[in-house]
Amino acid sequence: MRLCKSSLITKFVILAVMLYAIITIVTLQPKISDLKQEQTALEGDVAAMQQSNLALREDIDALGTDASVLKIARERLNLVSDGEIIYIDSSK
Repeated sequence: MRLCKSSLITKFVILAVMLYAIITIVTLQPKISDLKQEQTALEGDVAAMQQSNLALREDIDALGTDASVLKIARERLNLVSDGEIIYIDSSK
């Protein structure tokens, strides 16, 4: 009789633990899906940032060249070379 009671209690404990594990898995599944989507989005952001960093490194490496100095002078300082003619579009 005593052996039967202890095995019945053991079965109930195992059943309770299994139910708890199943309920926990089911309730956490949506959160896991959301976190996977967020991970995918963040991986895309990381890839974009790495591409941007690569472009910036190339710009930094090119800063000392004559072509980059000329480009900066044209874009930021509005300078022109000798013999160039500036046309201003008055329609804009």
